Amino acid sequence: MNQVETAALTLAAVTLAFVALVLAVWWLRRPRAAPAAPRAPRDARLPKLSFKTKADTETAPVEIAPSRLARISGKTVAEPVAAPADEPPFDPLPATAEAPHTVEAEHEARAAAVEEQAHRAEAADTVSVRLVPQIPPRDAILTSSWLGGRPRLPAGMDWPLIDGEPADFLAQVDCTQLPPDLWGGVGPRQGSLAFFIHRRGYRMRVLHLHDADIPVPPPRALDDPDGWLGPHGAMRFGDLDPFAIRAFPEWPVDVVAVCPGDSDPRVETADTDAGAALYDRGYDIADPAFHPFDWGSMTAMLAVLEMRLDRLTTDASPPPGAAAADIVAFEQRVAANREARARAEEIIAIVRESAIREAFSATDTTAVMAALHAIHWVKAVHRIDPDAGSEAHETVTLPLTTHRADAPLWVHDYQTILFDRAKHAWCANPDSLSAPMRAFYEPWWQELATREMAAMGHEPFRYIHDFDEDRDAVLIELPTSGLMSRLFGDNDHLVVTIDKADLAIGDFTKLRVQVSN
Repeated sequence: MNQVETAALTLAAVTLAFVALVLAVWWLRRPRAAPAAPRAPRDARLPKLSFKTKADTETAPVEIAPSRLARISGKTVAEPVAAPADEPPFDPLPATAEAPHTVEAEHEARAAAVEEQAHRAEAADTVSVRLVPQIPPRDAILTSSWLGGRPRLPAGMDWPLIDGEPADFLAQVDCTQLPPDLWGGVGPRQGSLAFFIHRRGYRMRVLHLHDADIPVPPPRALDDPDGWLGPHGAMRFGDLDPFAIRAFPEWPVDVVAVCPGDSDPRVETADTDAGAALYDRGYDIADPAFHPFDWGSMTAMLAVLEMRLDRLTTDASPPPGAAAADIVAFEQRVAANREARARAEEIIAIVRESAIREAFSATDTTAVMAALHAIHWVKAVHRIDPDAGSEAHETVTLPLTTHRADAPLWVHDYQTILFDRAKHAWCANPDSLSAPMRAFYEPWWQELATREMAAMGHEPFRYIHDFDEDRDAVLIELPTSGLMSRLFGDNDHLVVTIDKADLAIGDFTKLRVQVSN
């Protein structure tokens, strides 16, 4: 065997050894099928397992931190983000045996939260405002909302005109005091709204004013016979009209929000009428509560007295065919009334002269009222006996300062004038009235204020022809008010509405002004 054959045999042997080694390694590492599970015999039964409730077996929850999940999965896991402090995270309904925690339960909880939010929004849309007169006023300097009197206008601004005429000022309301939810959350919340009306017609201007700090008096008095002046006691209708103060009193008000379920400071009616009760029960103006408080009220009192002295029986003759006793009684009445008139005229002349020369004095007023109280007049009163149904006759002698419902002369007319003058003086300076006057009038004014209260952002108190609650917002409703000396229609309400869309953009040029029926 030569060397070539020897080398070939050696190579073949090495090759076979290598192949054998590879086959051995493959055999050891080949995949193997899992042995089949032994078939259970036909009569085999599953073992019985005991059912235990949650109360029997408590399984501790397994919590895996996000960092460990990251190491296991090889992915970055975000840490949970905390909810903002002012908005608590959604808390799903807890899972119980009776109500398992499911996706449907979470959806129901979310729906309930949305419904509650909708209810809150609906309630916000029903917030309204009452303009509650301050009785007594607190601080004229800090007053920022009021009715009547003088508006506060920006420096250099001319008095508002309507149809070329100076408009009458009704009210000014501080917008910063309006609740956020008024008018559904739209409308101004800065500056103030000033309300002006045409002197004779139902046309208005509403101005949204900023930096309005200068009180501007009206350019002229409310002297239009077809205007809106209507003081308490029907002074506008009759011979007392010339005694009325020709202005709306400047009355400070509080802006009070009223929500559903809140007590409302406004009432539609009252159980009693203080004015009617006063007239029926009678009173005497010698009481300090009814004394004149300045020369204006004093001279007005004397003017009314002088007008009514003609009602005294002083020059009449007894009726024909009267009995002798009736003739004597009649002549006695005439004589007493003639003397009463002469003494009253003497006092009137003395006081008028003093008004020209001297300063007003409360002490002098007390002396005047005492002198008038000392004068007596006589009146024959006729009435029907409620029991017998027959006519009864009575002769009464009264001090000149006393009012009786069955024997009116002049006292109640004076009290009507005093009511009007006192409220104007009180609004300007409450201390201008005596303590007895304030103790008498302030409760009366409070009673009137509750029935005659202005409002904003509500459904009109009385029916108006053109009002759509989805479209309109009530800017202001001003009832006829003897307290505020304003009269709309036949004792009606003035209602000013605006489209909510116009209110949202601050456009006050397209108003609807109506009087309730």
